[in-house]
Amino acid sequence: MIYWLAVKVSLFPNGLNHVLFHLYLPSGALWKPTWGDFMVLLGVIFLYVELFKSTRTSEVTIIDHLLSTFVLIFYLTAWLIYEWAGNSVFLILTGMAFLDVIAGFTITISAARRDLSIGGRV
Repeated sequence: MIYWLAVKVSLFPNGLNHVLFHLYLPSGALWKPTWGDFMVLLGVIFLYVELFKSTRTSEVTIIDHLLSTFVLIFYLTAWLIYEWAGNSVFLILTGMAFLDVIAGFTITISAARRDLSIGGRV
């Protein structure tokens, strides 16, 4: 969603390689993160939140997985069809969406099995 908004304000995809800031590291190396790097880092943070949410088992979990699947379908479709999405940053975000769907279902099924086995022994 953030990527799409950045496309609408003409920041992406042309601005993906624009440097945000310069920082000299203690090693003396110059670190120059770009907007693309920032988007990937933001995607990793959101992926962590999504994976953490998938560890709970509730009625909302099924809807959350369904929405994650729709997001993945949107990402795949956009990457294949739209020129603004045809870059490596968007592909990495698509891979994160895929990982979110697969890991979400896997974690939820594992947690449900554990809850079922614990509940069955009582």
